[in-house]
Amino acid sequence: MLRIGLIGTGGISAVHLRYLKKREDVHIAALCDIVPEHLERRQREFGGTGYDDLHKMLAHEQLDAVWLCTPPQVRRAPLLDCARRGIPVMCEKPVERDAALAAQIADELDALGARVQIGYVLRCMPIVQELRAAWRDDHVHVVQSHYSCPMSIERTMPAWFFDKALSGGALVDQATHNFDLLRYLLGDVVDTGGMAANPVQAKQPGYTIDETLALTLRFASGVLCTHVHSWVADAWRNEMVFGGEKRLYRLNIFAGTLRIEDKDGARDVTQDGARMYEFENERFLNMVTSGDWSTNPCTYADGLRTLQLTLACDAALQHAEAVS
Repeated sequence: MLRIGLIGTGGISAVHLRYLKKREDVHIAALCDIVPEHLERRQREFGGTGYDDLHKMLAHEQLDAVWLCTPPQVRRAPLLDCARRGIPVMCEKPVERDAALAAQIADELDALGARVQIGYVLRCMPIVQELRAAWRDDHVHVVQSHYSCPMSIERTMPAWFFDKALSGGALVDQATHNFDLLRYLLGDVVDTGGMAANPVQAKQPGYTIDETLALTLRFASGVLCTHVHSWVADAWRNEMVFGGEKRLYRLNIFAGTLRIEDKDGARDVTQDGARMYEFENERFLNMVTSGDWSTNPCTYADGLRTLQLTLACDAALQHAEAVS
């Protein structure tokens, strides 16, 4: 039986805890948060001893693994404390908000031999492996990536979410998943450009996010990509279209579908898109129990490179705004 702890009992924690509670080989031993109401709510749902100090939790509990679901600015201390105790960590994305600090953390974790999986969940979807297998004999040259949701229309998230300095907005919170998957599939990006707009509500104190944005990416391999993102859409969508010499590949991430088209017709592959976090957590638990970390889908160092790309895209938007 694996004894696990979780640090940061906000929204995303429940996604992980629901899966962990179903596992017969996992015991939710401890939960930690500095916000009492968040901690108490998760304890009622999932059990575990509650702590308001991570140092106390790690000192008092014998844990086999930790899930780190804090805001990205609160990652260094938990990661290093777990690494010093030899505790593997499943860490939510992004790795940080500051690339220079993230690079320092990466060096510190490497020196400690830390075992960390970053929660770029799309890498763990079986349908993504189907996509890689399907184009093994093909050459992809162009990509269209589309992410949309009604965040700025419904306004159901906490107010800080609409302050770009705190949440990172659409890029750091959401598009980073797409950028990471594109890096995973196509390699690193060497050039970025873009523009953003606020067609519904102008920026003002407390509301500094970009409502819509469009980006261009050029990969070292020569592949060209566009990514468009909207927080003023009618519904949640996340889709990518990859254009190859032999086929067209349509990946619907939220639906968990892949359509492969060629001149002779189309073939559909499906999976349960709602299970993406289960696939991610299963990969982590398998590494914890086996001790084989060679299959780690995303190390901290690799997550750092995705953060650097995400921030480069944001810099491109800021440059476009400055010269417009």
